Amino acid sequence: MANLYWNNEKTDSDEAVKLMKEHMVDLTESRFFVRQEGDDSGSYLCVYVERDEEGNKTSQRLPDKFEGWRTVLVYTPHEFIKYVMESRKE
Repeated sequence: MANLYWNNEKTDSDEAVKLMKEHMVDLTESRFFVRQEGDDSGSYLCVYVERDEEGNKTSQRLPDKFEGWRTVLVYTPHEFIKYVMESRKE
């Protein structure tokens, strides 16, 4: 039965990422990073949000489904996105 909940039309992944970024501006004041990922159960939008300096969560809850995509919220340490995810490999 769970298969029926997730089995529907999805917005193009690039468009869904763009729309999620716009949506996240209202849900957090912390740095965030959105990308399409996948695992054994299929594709999903993964939203990485940095915790504050004290380690507290800084985002409101995401919808379970966004533009037809399953969503996953991952909290990262403070400045992790800046120094790890957005850093350039040389």
